[in-house]
Amino acid sequence: MNCRIASALLCLPAWAAGIPASDVAVEKLLNARFDGDRSGACVQAAVIDSGKVWRAARCAGTRKGGPPTAGAAFEIGSVTKTMTAALVASLVDAGRWSLDDPIARHLPQGTAVPRQGERQILVRDLLTHSSGLPALPPGLHPTNPAGPYASLTDAALLASLKQVQLVRPIGEHPEYSNFGMLLLSLAVARSLGGDLEVALRGQLFQPLGMKTAYVVRPLGAEPAQGHAADGTPTAAWTIANNLAGVGMVKATMDDMVAYARAQLGDGPASLVAQLRRTQQPLAHGFGMNWMLRKLQGRDLAMHEGGTGGFSSLVMLEPAAKRAVVVLADTSLTDLGGLGDLGLALLGLESPPLQPRRSVDAPPALRQALAGEYEMGSLRLKIWEANDRLLAQATGQVAFELGYDSRGEFYPLGFSALLRPAPPSSGQPVARFSWHQGGGVMEGRRIGLVNAPPTIINLAWKDWAGEFQLAPQFSLKVFERDGRLMVQGSGQPAITAKVAGKDRIEIEEVGATVEFERDADGTVVAAVLLQGGQKTRGARK
Repeated sequence: MNCRIASALLCLPAWAAGIPASDVAVEKLLNARFDGDRSGACVQAAVIDSGKVWRAARCAGTRKGGPPTAGAAFEIGSVTKTMTAALVASLVDAGRWSLDDPIARHLPQGTAVPRQGERQILVRDLLTHSSGLPALPPGLHPTNPAGPYASLTDAALLASLKQVQLVRPIGEHPEYSNFGMLLLSLAVARSLGGDLEVALRGQLFQPLGMKTAYVVRPLGAEPAQGHAADGTPTAAWTIANNLAGVGMVKATMDDMVAYARAQLGDGPASLVAQLRRTQQPLAHGFGMNWMLRKLQGRDLAMHEGGTGGFSSLVMLEPAAKRAVVVLADTSLTDLGGLGDLGLALLGLESPPLQPRRSVDAPPALRQALAGEYEMGSLRLKIWEANDRLLAQATGQVAFELGYDSRGEFYPLGFSALLRPAPPSSGQPVARFSWHQGGGVMEGRRIGLVNAPPTIINLAWKDWAGEFQLAPQFSLKVFERDGRLMVQGSGQPAITAKVAGKDRIEIEEVGATVEFERDADGTVVAAVLLQGGQKTRGARK
């Protein structure tokens, strides 16, 4: 259920292909993105434009085994959350729920839900990921990492609430939380008869013609085989039925096209009204679980999903009656997901589509990367041996690093990505970003002085520093060659300009940063505003 939240700075758009208006045009974009991709992914895509539907499928061709059938069921991961939101909308319409209800009202009596004085966690807080709950339930220790939710029970989920201490003000800051959606899923199931799958089937799947969509009880569609990012087959994820609203629906492309068309208005009027309600802004760049973004002047609602073996994406442009659905039989979260393809399929400017092909790393870059790094609480050693680049974290087994055409390294045998900061000529790599499981960590070479961000210009000097906007994403503000610069975790530095008192604009990515001061006038935090989302981070 990994899902990347766009609190990080978006990359600078580079090109626009136009909306594909035929099956061949859709296939051409799939070829551009996946032909020869090292992941081996097989991908199905559909573009809906004013009632017309164009589709295509493509496999990278770099792994053994054939593609899933056209009617195979894919795990859609966190796109499921938008379906759970539709059930919430039905409860609100029926007068049984309000978005301002404390979630405790819909959980078993006596459940100890954390609160802050009189402020309780409301339904709307869960739908906008601003409840203050952590990403996962405390104490969740999967017995099998390939199925992290398989052993989680309703009772264990509720019991884990007792271990939570909220550290952020409820309702004020978005921080993506599967924990919160697990609670909401259970509450919805309790209010709709005690069986989430029955509720989804009766209120959503059947009325929309999603004939084979299911949670735990298949309805005839053959399940696709999932794969890790290196092409290795993986086991299907499982979860207790009433917790499945967090991200466990399985659906075919036919099912998802029917779902997307209904989101655009093609379906039973009363149900369409509920779906449209889930797309309306609530807070922090969210509707009811939909992420709302204005890109290149166009209003979009979107959600990306991922499990251990699958990736998915639904992007809606309701005003133009356009939508894109992409389903992949491979976990691509650590490789950047499907967002670049989704933008291209909607005819929006996006980075050039290109596969990740396995290539030989430049010898100079291999040599520059070799060394020892601190990565959180770990130490990682990287060295060359017999024309191979090896790596080993303290106390763990060594592994080999491959290299791909995007200029990034990756471990052979498990899913992760190492993105080195480009070194100066003849100099070693000073730092890299490590992407794994949807998170990002920074690796810093041991022995190099990592000076804090600095600014000489007196007009900007107070802003210099690093601001922690999310647990694994920070924003540095510094000066380089007389220019004001910003840099997000794992991303290149880009220029900014002053836009007012304690306010800067980053035109390349359509973002603004506002700085907060304490009573003494010291800058203590930064607030990133981008795409309708507002994210605050304290100064490190």
